[in-house]
Amino acid sequence: MKTFSDRLNYAMQKAGLSQAELAHAVGVSQPSIWKLATGASQSSRRSFEIAQALGVDPVWLTTGVGEPYQADSNKKSITESNVGSEIPIKTWDSTTPLDDDEVEVPFLKDIEFACGDGACSEADYNGFKLRFSKSTLRRIGAKSDGSDILCFPARGNSMEPILPDGSTVGIITSDKRIDDGKIYAINQDGWKRIKLLYRTGPDLLTIKSYNTDEYPDETAPLSSVEIIGRVFWWSVMV
Repeated sequence: MKTFSDRLNYAMQKAGLSQAELAHAVGVSQPSIWKLATGASQSSRRSFEIAQALGVDPVWLTTGVGEPYQADSNKKSITESNVGSEIPIKTWDSTTPLDDDEVEVPFLKDIEFACGDGACSEADYNGFKLRFSKSTLRRIGAKSDGSDILCFPARGNSMEPILPDGSTVGIITSDKRIDDGKIYAINQDGWKRIKLLYRTGPDLLTIKSYNTDEYPDETAPLSSVEIIGRVFWWSVMV
């Protein structure tokens, strides 16, 4: 299924929803869904809501990357993106005791402080932390003590609808190997962003956004892009 309309029609059929029913569930007009279903429109700012209504992975619906459904369920919550329901989204303070299988990781002010070796100074660090289970970190290939995990808010609309402005993301700073179609925090000439990356040549990188209407694909020499870390988790308000 190469196009958005192919994936949308497949998901609608599986969910047993008509265009009118899907439009009502999402809160848009039926002609808007018709345009998407017929290919007259190839993307929508409401793609995340459409994916939720259909019970499919919003990344799959938007890009075709991955699978439409989790292996154990026909629905996937945005708070479970990429790594599953073990990931918590609570903020804790220093007085809350850690469970035996928990570690705390820094929640920084923004991506500006998530570069280099991942260290953060007292001036950079706002004191907030997030908690992850050690078993989850081991499962995703991170260090179980959380020393290579950083979290911070995503800014801008280039990764909408999957990562709206203000979404909290988590990165593995030790994972800098480019896996086509994965999301990474990158530093390019001092410009720090969150993007989809693809290797398209021996020393050539394609940098993609989800919001392709406003942000066309870019190409850059691989040597000009520093990989800060791979995004393994995100959380958004809905």
